[in-house]
Amino acid sequence: MSNLSSKKKVIITGASSGIGRELAILYGKAGHDVALTARRKKVLEEIAKEIRGFNAGGKVLTASLDVSKTEDNFKVLPKLAKDLGGADLFIANAGISTSSSFGAKSFEADKKVIDTNLLGLMAGVSALQSVFRSQKKGQIVGISSVASFRGLPGSASYSTSKAAVSTYLEALRGEVRKSGIKVTVIHPGFIDTPINQKLDSRPFLVSVEKGAKKIYDRIESGVRSATVPWFPWALVGVLMRSIPEFLWEKIEAK
Repeated sequence: MSNLSSKKKVIITGASSGIGRELAILYGKAGHDVALTARRKKVLEEIAKEIRGFNAGGKVLTASLDVSKTEDNFKVLPKLAKDLGGADLFIANAGISTSSSFGAKSFEADKKVIDTNLLGLMAGVSALQSVFRSQKKGQIVGISSVASFRGLPGSASYSTSKAAVSTYLEALRGEVRKSGIKVTVIHPGFIDTPINQKLDSRPFLVSVEKGAKKIYDRIESGVRSATVPWFPWALVGVLMRSIPEFLWEKIEAK
């Protein structure tokens, strides 16, 4: 249990499943006040009930939010921050994927990925920026992906969204540094969550519990960026970036 001086007010998007759910539980178990958002309010309430079972002294708030409806971020997130009494940590975790290929009439699916993964994150950050600036402290965490390292055939919109997330957060870090705000970007490899469970291949897969705990530890250490798990994905990332384009284009979608 955290003592009062270290108790945080944490807001998490996409908290109904996968990494978001596990992070919510970890922060709840640590005694922090948490606010959970996702599209499925009923599922959030079940998670909140679980957290209250071992965090009787902490606040556990829930709110329905589809981050792709960007204007809703500006309605929901500041209210949650107000109800929590501030926001020390914002974890922009909500994300989706799609399998699509050129000429497959996939524009609407691709647009939804960009609207959720990129614009939803940017809207969330913008919605809370005045809270962080007024406090002159806080931490913004964006969940990117190792898919951001190179454009993956068959996952064009997903790779694009995550590469943009990483670049946006890198730029943001320099903009808010003097305001006392930290920015962390996390690049998970294959962590066993619904976003990748339909894929034929998931190399170096780790459980969601193990993956989320590693992410939690990286966030709490205040890193600027981290690949999770570090091994082998940090090394794979170096390899991915070093492959010449004429060889990379030979990779085919599965």
